[in-house]
Amino acid sequence: MRACLLEGDEEMADTLEFQSRTGGFDLVQAADQWLQPMMVLDREFCFVFANRAYQRIMGKTWKEMEGRYFFDVFYHAPKKKVEVEATFRETFDGELTHLAEQPYELEQPDGSIHVRTWQWVQKPFFNADGQVTHIVQRCEDVTDRVELMRQNEIMSNELAHRIKNMFSVIMATARISGSLADDLEGFIDEFNDRLVSMSRVYSSLTTNDWYGLPLRHILKEEIEAAVHRDTSRYSLSGPDITLSLKSTKDGALIIHELASNAKKYGCFSQPEGRLDVRWYLEDEHLVVEWEESGLTDVKPPSRKGFGSILFHMLPNLKVTRDFRETGLMVTVRSPISISIFGEEEA
Repeated sequence: MRACLLEGDEEMADTLEFQSRTGGFDLVQAADQWLQPMMVLDREFCFVFANRAYQRIMGKTWKEMEGRYFFDVFYHAPKKKVEVEATFRETFDGELTHLAEQPYELEQPDGSIHVRTWQWVQKPFFNADGQVTHIVQRCEDVTDRVELMRQNEIMSNELAHRIKNMFSVIMATARISGSLADDLEGFIDEFNDRLVSMSRVYSSLTTNDWYGLPLRHILKEEIEAAVHRDTSRYSLSGPDITLSLKSTKDGALIIHELASNAKKYGCFSQPEGRLDVRWYLEDEHLVVEWEESGLTDVKPPSRKGFGSILFHMLPNLKVTRDFRETGLMVTVRSPISISIFGEEEA
């Protein structure tokens, strides 16, 4: 039976073999001190050995287990008993078997509790005649593997959720762009521009682990795309603020529309035109001021555009637009609780 105890782990077997050659080594005693839980059952499913680690994790003493039927010691619901018993019988048929992973709470020397996930492995023990006389059950720590699988599942679900949201935004963008376009060519140009803007933002979010982006970064990317990297045409002024994930995506759409309109109709459509953007915190709100200048005879548009519709789709924003004679002035106020990273509710 001592040789049977070595079947639980090849490295342990090598170690014990080496030590036994050095004289008088007690294999049962070594297995009893082994940190990995293990036990041995005979063909009647009765205990013939259980080391201290096994006793500790199962909450039983050896006196409570010695010589007793496994299912008398540990109650199993009828369906579970059939499953476990079938696994044991399969092991006695000479097969290496596994039971499902189970979480266990282990008390550490300092009194703290660590949760580990273990999987029971049953290995047949053959006697000299090739008959399976016992099964050796040992426990494998599969915590890291289970945690990796859990994280992969979370990531897959999150990716699916983000893809679904992204396509919803694309479909809404296509629908609104189509309703406002004068012709097919105009629709294609504007829709493509919006998709390129979304691509920039999603690429930056991916690089930043989807934690939201700095407001300055979004402004710089969208404005420079409109002015072809000519930084002399605009200025940015405000504290370092990182937007929440949702505000990053919504804010990028708004800034893209403002920059595009500035290029087509506003300050960037004229050589002397200029843009100054300021932002600050006031009364539990993030306030952004978009001020265009260098124009003459500026008038409100005759119909609602994509930007106006977008503002109406974001009820938490308070937007004022002042069509001054020298250029458009837009002020956007958003509650800090939903706009700034770390402030929004989970």
